[in-house]
Amino acid sequence: MRHHHSSLRTNFIAVICLALFSFSNPAFSADAETPQQTEFKRLAKQVLEVMDQWARSWAQLEPRGYISSYSPDYVGKGFPSHFAWAASRQQRLQNQKSIQLSLTNVSLRSTKPGIFIVTFTQNYKSDTYKDVTNKQLDFKLIDDRWYIVSEKTLAKK
Repeated sequence: MRHHHSSLRTNFIAVICLALFSFSNPAFSADAETPQQTEFKRLAKQVLEVMDQWARSWAQLEPRGYISSYSPDYVGKGFPSHFAWAASRQQRLQNQKSIQLSLTNVSLRSTKPGIFIVTFTQNYKSDTYKDVTNKQLDFKLIDDRWYIVSEKTLAKK
């Protein structure tokens, strides 16, 4: 039986993001929310739930939940197809003994309907590798479900 140790802070993502919106956007005030703000928060919560599944599945070395967070046509950099990318990710997760993952400085924005961009600092540690990177996940609403459609490492600030 594998023992998985993960240090996930994703439970707090929704709170962090809503706090970011409340304090960084002058449109958010103590007054009643507009219907657009209410809808934004509702959709942001859905996106963050998918992100939470992605992070938890990754840290728990559970490839099914991790891979299903990505759109069915997602192709990772350097792979010829979604199938090849998914097979590689599954193999990589199966070869790990443990992963510790924390996500901080989470921020999200919507650039147009059905699209959310989430940026964060990822602290990753496995039995063979560790790093701290700034990342961006792009989410798209496809058939009433949010999926990761793009993933990239951002330059350090």
